[in-house]
Amino acid sequence: MKTAIATDSNSGISPAKAEKYGIHVLPMPFYVNDELYFENQTISHEEFYTRQRDGAKIYSSQPSPADVMEFWDRLLEEYDEVLYIPMSSGLSGSCATAQAMAQDYDGKVLVADLGRVSVTQKQAVLEAQKQARAGVNAAEILKSLVYAKNECQIFLTVDDLKYLKQGGRISASSAAIGTLLNIKPILSLEDAKVEAVGKVRGDKLARKKIMQCLDETLVNKFHADNMDDFYLAAAGSMSEENARQWKTQLEEHFGVKCSMSPIPLSLGCHLGYGIYGAALIRKMH
Repeated sequence: MKTAIATDSNSGISPAKAEKYGIHVLPMPFYVNDELYFENQTISHEEFYTRQRDGAKIYSSQPSPADVMEFWDRLLEEYDEVLYIPMSSGLSGSCATAQAMAQDYDGKVLVADLGRVSVTQKQAVLEAQKQARAGVNAAEILKSLVYAKNECQIFLTVDDLKYLKQGGRISASSAAIGTLLNIKPILSLEDAKVEAVGKVRGDKLARKKIMQCLDETLVNKFHADNMDDFYLAAAGSMSEENARQWKTQLEEHFGVKCSMSPIPLSLGCHLGYGIYGAALIRKMH
């Protein structure tokens, strides 16, 4: 059987990378001052953050059911089945909507809810494509991905607390004090839950704290004493120079190669420019 591997742009897979890997990406919709845009299609990351900094009213949205079904129907003209790997259901309702719609496709469309987003979602998609190319069918790929769904962990920080305040994650007074004192929260993202795990002053200490959190996760969660069985992946909405520095810091600290991806705009809506983080993702063998 020919199996199409599909995802949404919350995976951070760019159109160029999608073409290179043979992966099909549904662009996520956003509203900027009540006008509809699609990630990497009708709005670039640079334009998005420029508009956000200029005070535009920005909010994320689910893809319309019609757009999702048209996306799947197009793929089924060329493939026998589709495995669709969207953003975690814990962060967006689009996954549950897709699962409900897939029931009308007589098993030809399977939807994977893996509790993942950004680099962890991306790695699951790449793994799925590797298996599909090896001739594994969608049901078997899905089973292996669900088995390994929690074998990852993201830590990240934000540059401006006002977006967390707008989303109701922190109080207005905390945001004001935090911004004044250059306080940076360290957040963990695991199985669709966002939790604060610490706070530090300034960028230098934030990077150090994220690496420390990853070190502790390696030992305490994964019970590993080296990086042999893990991918190291970083992401950020930051300048190219800062992204290079962050990638280099991580590679020097852990002694392994680190991938670097843009933060998907669905997170950018709620966290603003200047987010960065890193993840450990267990390799699937």
